[in-house]
Amino acid sequence: MKRLLPFIIVIILTSCAQKSSSEKVNSNNLKFTVEIDTVQVDPGDEHFIYLTNYLNTAAVSSDKKTLYNFNARVPELEVIDLDSLSLKEVIKLENEGPTGIDAVNSYIPMMDISDNGDLYLNAWNYLIKLNSARDQVSKYWFTPDSLKGEPLLELEKVFPEGFMSEDGDFFYSSYGLLNNKGPKSGLAIINLRTRELKKIPLDLYERIEDLSIVFSPNENSKISLTEGVLFLPYKNKIIASTTAFNEIYLIDLTDGSIEKRQFQSTLTADAKKGDYQKKANSEEELSELNLGRMKEVNFHKLHFDDQNEKFWRFSSELDRMIGDSAAFKYVLTIFDKDLNQLHEEKVDYSETGSLTFFKDGTLYSYINLEDELGFIRIKPSYE
Repeated sequence: MKRLLPFIIVIILTSCAQKSSSEKVNSNNLKFTVEIDTVQVDPGDEHFIYLTNYLNTAAVSSDKKTLYNFNARVPELEVIDLDSLSLKEVIKLENEGPTGIDAVNSYIPMMDISDNGDLYLNAWNYLIKLNSARDQVSKYWFTPDSLKGEPLLELEKVFPEGFMSEDGDFFYSSYGLLNNKGPKSGLAIINLRTRELKKIPLDLYERIEDLSIVFSPNENSKISLTEGVLFLPYKNKIIASTTAFNEIYLIDLTDGSIEKRQFQSTLTADAKKGDYQKKANSEEELSELNLGRMKEVNFHKLHFDDQNEKFWRFSSELDRMIGDSAAFKYVLTIFDKDLNQLHEEKVDYSETGSLTFFKDGTLYSYINLEDELGFIRIKPSYE
């Protein structure tokens, strides 16, 4: 059963046009309204959908009809029909043996699934592929002696928090020095068929390093709270952005070239300033200092609406302090399919969780509804 919860319908009014010295200005002549509701996924009578990992190991099919949610504790794969908003099936997976994925006692930061149904899980040291029939397991090690193409240095590694191409032939992630010895270096592209590595350096990582908050218990270890670098595949490109700067890098996968685009906002700062303490003396102080970092502007991930051919991006920034409590403002920026900025507006809604995506012209954002899987849905109507 699909449950529809009451929610506020929000109307967006047109703002006046504003001028800017940038060529990529906010024309603010885009007229649209939104309807917002909250829905809950029906788990059936005898199953609780796995939410402990906040859907960080979940993936949506390219046609946006199916959500796959991986539970490493069992292990099993929950298959959710996004049209009917109901649990379709639960696929039990083997943890040991010839088809075992060894997930129960492993750290699995990434899960993805290709269009042909192959399941990909990335442990800390290797990538696991479980075929669509679930009867064959392959493993890929990303070490200097296991990769061809551009060399991976002895002190470098490919980090496990990546994503797959839709056909399952390529794995994309960041690369850089081991053990937090320095900032990451850039984008790693691995052809799984040929085991060839291509490295694309990105100065984004060095630029956000100065904004990090660090706690060093001793000379050989440190804990860092850093700005995020976000990747989004789009056609034959990958869009790289960061939470710290109002800009994007367009990485062309055909030749590795990079185009940088900077945007301007009239409603928020265009970059974090770093006006907060950056060295902590304990883990508790590290968490406290992070609140200061979050008060400065944060640019969220881009989301592409293929039905309306527009990108959406939310950003947030401290609006005012009410006693000891921080009140934030949220800004929605809309870009066309060529990533030209069309519009920005202060709104009273935003994406809410770790999983957000467009389906049939509506933005779905994960929300925990009393330990049940739900989505806030934002549906725009353009005039």
